[in-house]
Amino acid sequence: MSKSKQRGTDTETKVVRYLISEGFHRAERRALKGKLDEGDVTGIEGVCIEVKGDRSNKLSAWKAETVEEAKNAGAGMYLLVVRVDYKPVERWEAHVPWNLLDIPFMRMGGELEDYQWVRMDLQLAVRWLKAQGYS
Repeated sequence: MSKSKQRGTDTETKVVRYLISEGFHRAERRALKGKLDEGDVTGIEGVCIEVKGDRSNKLSAWKAETVEEAKNAGAGMYLLVVRVDYKPVERWEAHVPWNLLDIPFMRMGGELEDYQWVRMDLQLAVRWLKAQGYS
């Protein structure tokens, strides 16, 4: 296995372990499906999670990939988790489209575009998922 594949597997495994430790007991790595990929993590009803561990920082492409995989999975909620070296998994970045967050302050003042995403740490994203009733 190449170093980049090992890093990807390690990154996905750490995210799944963190989700399980936070009460998402059915979370697991998803087997690759090729062109109809449905995200890297499964086991949370209605949620598609894409995980990136490489250092290329291709956020725009990764976000587009996440949206496509959420469509393939039929998921109404989706997020992109990006590994941040030298930080614990709960401090890795989680990116969520702003229009999926039902937060009152997001509706105040000017319109945001559909392509704009909110960045938070994974710990906050997990707390938000729980508050929204995902399990």
